[in-house]
Amino acid sequence: MKKGTYGYISRMKLITGLIAAAAFGIAAFVYFSGLNFFPVQRTMVAIVTVLFCIPGAMALVRFIMFMRFKEGSRNIHDMTEQTRGSVPAFYDSIITTSEKSYGVDVFVASENDLIGCTSYDKVDIARLEKHLSDIFSANNYRSLNIKVFTDTGRYRERLVALSERTVSDDGRALAVLHLVERISL
Repeated sequence: MKKGTYGYISRMKLITGLIAAAAFGIAAFVYFSGLNFFPVQRTMVAIVTVLFCIPGAMALVRFIMFMRFKEGSRNIHDMTEQTRGSVPAFYDSIITTSEKSYGVDVFVASENDLIGCTSYDKVDIARLEKHLSDIFSANNYRSLNIKVFTDTGRYRERLVALSERTVSDDGRALAVLHLVERISL
């Protein structure tokens, strides 16, 4: 499943969990079968086993990161799809900062605006918006207006205003969402 589509977080929980389980299963198989076939070379068997544990550990870390977040709200997804018109959207985003990670249900970009909506209770909106602003400024998007909403009513009003506006530079909106994709887990 492609990053930015609805249901991405749920799918990645499953995929990373299976990869971690498979890698650790292969490592256990290599270790125990290696001890049976090569009892004298225990050190080499242990080294090969550790090499199989590395991708398993990486997948386990990603699995733990995805387990901390839930799939985006179905209501927000349906409202966005009904309202956005031709304005591009990016769903199920996890934005990581140096202090904390934030779940955002949807980002929508249009010309010089990037709006988002989150159903998570403990999102520090001001810190998230500043983090996004810093990243976009560093990537030469200095005139981008960034707003993340927790109130779905206000988000819908802003989305209606964006979708009614004529999109003069659809490529810029897609480029903004591409940068969201690159910074999202």
